[in-house]
Amino acid sequence: MNEASIGTLIAIFAITAGLSYFKALSGLGAAGLLVPIYLWLGLPINEAKAYGLFANATSLSGATLDNFQARRIDLKLGLPIILASVLFAPVGAYISLFISREVMMALFALFLLYIGVNALWPRRRAHGLQRTEDVRPNLSQLVGIGVAGGVFSGLLGVGGGGVIAALMLWMGCNAKKVAVVTAFAVPFSSMSGFVSYSVGGYGSWPYILVIGVAAAIAGYAGNKTMHGVLSERLVKSLVGVVSLMFAAKLILDILR
Repeated sequence: MNEASIGTLIAIFAITAGLSYFKALSGLGAAGLLVPIYLWLGLPINEAKAYGLFANATSLSGATLDNFQARRIDLKLGLPIILASVLFAPVGAYISLFISREVMMALFALFLLYIGVNALWPRRRAHGLQRTEDVRPNLSQLVGIGVAGGVFSGLLGVGGGGVIAALMLWMGCNAKKVAVVTAFAVPFSSMSGFVSYSVGGYGSWPYILVIGVAAAIAGYAGNKTMHGVLSERLVKSLVGVVSLMFAAKLILDILR
């Protein structure tokens, strides 16, 4: 485990709060952006993934608290995804222990490229209009979404929210409902993956406490901003640009 310095903890607090707030604006966790930064700050890769998962869990728990208070939660949509993702996140975490750092960084880059492209250029119908219908996936589809999100969460140390959101949007679900369901589901898969890494000895209490406080406050504030102030299209565009920038940086690091 990495020794914590005051300067590093302050930097981690500020970065975690800023990115957790930014990603909560679209109902997503920030682990996909935080883990590379934690790596650049000198943390080992499995420890960085553990902290990224914990940041996701706490930030989107804050977002879900706001959604519960506003009665936005749809349990019939969220619970099947949650149960499947919790069961399969440890599977992804176990698989990741046998993958090299270079391969893992490449997977992160692909993940960020996918999220960035999906945010900037959403799926459109053949006649050129964006989907506006509100499709409700059936139980088997919801379980499949949860399995994919859980495995991805544990494998890369991200919450799997990008996978869950992308699949639901692809099926034609309402974007606002997708953000609420994602914020509801991801804390469970993220915490499951975090516990899997913690059992393996990855994690330090100073980092955990700092990241937890920063992410919880930022997630709650970001979710309130999303539903009360900002345009969803603008937020998705910003998320897409930042994701592509981080993907490019990771690719350059791999090629050096």
